[in-house]
Formats: sequence, structure tokens, C-alpha cells
Amino acid sequence: MNNQPSISLVIPSFNRRGVLVKSIQMLLDQTVPAHDILVVDQSTEIPPEVSIQLEQWHTEKKIRWIRQEAPNASMARNRGALESSGDIVVFLDDDIVVASDFVASYQRAFTDPEVLAVSGQILEGGRETVVALDLRATDPNIGWLFCKRNYDKPMIGNFVISANMGVRRAEFLAVGGMDERFMRGAFREESDFSQRWWKSGRVIHYRPDVSLYHLGGAGVADGGARHWTRKTHWMGWHHYFGSWYFLLNHATWKSLPYLLALDLRSAGFNKRTLKTPWMIPFHFCRWLSAFPYALWCRCAGPRLIGQAHSSRTA
Repeated sequence: MNNQPSISLVIPSFNRRGVLVKSIQMLLDQTVPAHDILVVDQSTEIPPEVSIQLEQWHTEKKIRWIRQEAPNASMARNRGALESSGDIVVFLDDDIVVASDFVASYQRAFTDPEVLAVSGQILEGGRETVVALDLRATDPNIGWLFCKRNYDKPMIGNFVISANMGVRRAEFLAVGGMDERFMRGAFREESDFSQRWWKSGRVIHYRPDVSLYHLGGAGVADGGARHWTRKTHWMGWHHYFGSWYFLLNHATWKSLPYLLALDLRSAGFNKRTLKTPWMIPFHFCRWLSAFPYALWCRCAGPRLIGQAHSSRTA
């Protein structure tokens, strides 16, 4: 096992309660232990029982519990990568269920030194594996829009989901990590990273054997990035900002119609907004209001690891 790559697990967390503890316990009970487990906690409120357990694990050096004041998922992932020491950084959500060989499956996926990034399978409530893939999924311009996180066959892909993605630490840092311009839950953060990764000539391997179950899709009530948008009928402003910012950075003439259609759907034509159709103009105004700041950020440039204007909480 000495020639196997070491695995660091990075888990950004926000106001998560018991499910975080359960997720970490499963990651501790692995047949092959992780090199280190870093929980980057941005919580504004932590129940005493959760705090006590995290502090105990931290004291016992089973995990590293890192507190971050600024609630920003991209910043948390970058900080975790910077403070990790494994060959491979695996980013996970804080509400997952994994098998006891999960870390071992990532080791197997990175045994080949030519593999630089792996996107793992994500199963959610009501979603079984799919055996067919849209033919557009292999298109270099728009394929990432049609990749399925629950596909059952390995492939060379062009998209990662931060709930289950692994990357060689040195390569992650080389491309600048995540763009910290993305706010809070960092909508479109992974799309931006995937595009920068692909444009740099690097490849993403999709591996269905590196699989987990994401509880968020089953409606976990407490905390998480979606806590910021848990309204009955609208998305958070940072969601609209992320849409515009990504579009301004990466849209092509081929992908632009798809991206605008997705944005219009999230802004006004979806199950939530159609329950209150009189609110649709309000949603469109919120969507449009995010454009000026997204344009300013596009002109100012990204906040990546290693750049002087990248700001992280100490």
C-alpha cells in the first residue's frame, strides 16, 4: 500500500447538525483510512452536542476542525486544499452516506499517475443509476450541461460536482483552485472550475465505482449551502450572481442559449415560482439586478489561489 496515493478529505460545512457527525463517523470507519479529514466550518450556530463531538475528534487528531468566519463555500474548499497534506484532495458535502471502502475506491481511481481529476457518482433520493447518456454530453462546449451525476459507466467527462470530486492537490493549486468570487453556496463554482480545468488541457475521469449517497437530495432539513436559499418561492441573490458570473466568463455562442434558458427557468419558470405567478416579475428583477456586480467581477478578474487579490480568512 506504500505506493498508493494518500487521500485528504475536505468537507465545507454550514450550520449542519447531527447529519454532519454521522457523515464524519462513516469517513472515520474506513477500511483504508484517509490521510487527513478537514472540516472547514462556516457555521453561525452549532448545537452543543455537535460542537463537543467535533472538538473531541479534533483533540484526538482524528479530524481537523477549522473555523472560518466568512460563509463562502469556494473559500472553504480552497482553504481545505491549502491546509491538507495528502496527494489527492477529495471534496465532499457535509450530508453524505458512504460505504466503508469509499477512501479505498479513490485510491484505486488515482493509482494511474496520469489521472489528475475524478468525478465520483452521486446518488440522491429517488434517483437510481442511469444507463443512457444524452449524446450532447460529450460536446466540449455544452457537454457539462448534460452529464449525469448518477451515470453507471466510466467515461472521460468535462464536469465535476463538489459533493464528490477528487483532484491531485498539486494540480488543483496549479489552476488556482476554486474562484472565490462565487458567493455563499457558490452556485456554478464547479462549472467554472471544470471549464478552467478543461481549457488548461487537463482531463476529468468520471468513475461510477467512486460512489456516495447525497442526503441533500432527500430533503435534509438542517443547515447546508441550501440553507441560504431555503425560501418557499425564490432563489438566493448569490445564485443569480453565480449564473451571470459564469456566463460572462465562459459562455460561447453555442452554450449561450442553453445557459440563458436555465437562468430564465430558475428566475421565473419553475415549480416554485409558478405557485405564485404574480411574483414572477419580482424574480426577473432579482435575476437582472445581479448582472451589474457580476460584470464588475468579470472585469476585476477571478479570486484564485496564489493571486494577490485573493482574500481568505486567517
